[in-house]
Amino acid sequence: MEYEFRFVVEGASVDHTAAVEVLERELDAMLFRGGGVDLLDIAFEGEDAFDAAMHAARSVARHVPDLRLLRLHRDLVGITEIAERAEVTRQNVHQWVTGQRRRRGVAPFPAPEGTAGRAQVWLWVEVNAWLKQLSMDDGANRPDRNEIADIDSALNCGLQHRTKLAMERWLRNRNFSAVATYETTLELVDAEEVIQSSSTAAQKWSTSGSLNREVALR
Repeated sequence: MEYEFRFVVEGASVDHTAAVEVLERELDAMLFRGGGVDLLDIAFEGEDAFDAAMHAARSVARHVPDLRLLRLHRDLVGITEIAERAEVTRQNVHQWVTGQRRRRGVAPFPAPEGTAGRAQVWLWVEVNAWLKQLSMDDGANRPDRNEIADIDSALNCGLQHRTKLAMERWLRNRNFSAVATYETTLELVDAEEVIQSSSTAAQKWSTSGSLNREVALR
C-alpha cells in the first residue's frame, strides 16, 4: 500500500538545486519551505505506514546523504481549511464540529488538537479519516496518530539506517514497554482507589491524582 508523508527536514533546502532535482527525478518527491521550516513531500509503499516511512527515509538518505528527516509534519487545519479540502461551507464544518449535523451511524467529529490564536485546529489525518465515513475523504493513506509517534521515535533513533532485524526488535521492545506501562498504570490506579476508599488510610496518605491513564496500544 502507498502512503503519503510530509517530513520536516534539514541539511538541504529549495536553494540546493541538485538535491531538489535528484529528489524529484528519482523519488518523485518535492522539497519546499513552509511555515519557517524545510519540508519534504514523498509517497512510498510498505506493509504499513511505519514500514513505508522507513523505506522512504532510507531512499532519501541514499540519494541525498546530507538531507536528514527530523520528524513528520503535523498537518493542522482549522474550520476554513477543512471546508476547503472537503469542498463544503464553513457552516457545514461548524455543524459537524458541534454535532448539529450528525448522521446516524457516524462517529462524533474528532476532538481538536489545540488552538492557534483563538481558533481550534484539528489533525488533518483524523479529520480525513472521519470524512471517509461520509465518502468525502481525499483518498490518501497517511500514518495515524500512533504511527506518527512511532515514526518520529524511529527517526530520532536513526532506525532507518539499521537492519530489518534490528527494526523488528525495536518495535517489539516498544510495544512491550507500552504494555508494561499500561499494566503498571492499572496497578497504580487500583492502589489509589483502595487508598481513597479507606477513611483511615485517607488521613495518613495523599494521592496526586495525576496518573496518566492514556496509553496507546496496538
